[in-house]
Amino acid sequence: MSRGIAVVFKNKFGRVDELRRQNPKVGEVLEIVNNEQKGNRSIFYLVTKQLSHQKPNYRDVWNVLHKLRDTLLSKNIMNLAIPRIACGLDGLDWRIIRSMVEVIFRFSGIHILVCCHNPKRTTGRKTVDCYFYRTSHCKFGSLCKYRHGAEDHFRDENVFKTGAM
Repeated sequence: MSRGIAVVFKNKFGRVDELRRQNPKVGEVLEIVNNEQKGNRSIFYLVTKQLSHQKPNYRDVWNVLHKLRDTLLSKNIMNLAIPRIACGLDGLDWRIIRSMVEVIFRFSGIHILVCCHNPKRTTGRKTVDCYFYRTSHCKFGSLCKYRHGAEDHFRDENVFKTGAM
């Protein structure tokens, strides 16, 4: 838990000593009950490798996902939010991991929300044009969350619609 999204979880929820006391082994699901959040939430840590610098393999991810499903069902937990496990720094292919998740949880009744870690919390550029800037004047100026100065984009779009291209 020294890199990637694991650091975010470690900083937000802490209690690493409690995890270590559970004597984690590859393929196990570790649980911490977080009473500080509204309602009792459980945070599950999936052990897919022995050491943080190692790389997991698909077999270990497959096995730990089965164990996670069984744990959730035994605790009657029907909603799960997960990151793109084993895909960031670990380098596994999300398409394969997603297929595993779909197959393993298919008939379980568990609803899954996949969250993507974005440390900058932005896409880096504005992708939607500002309606007010285009038609008159945007009162937010440079603080506007929409793109300004896209007149050429609208002109090209209108040309495309009329078939004059």
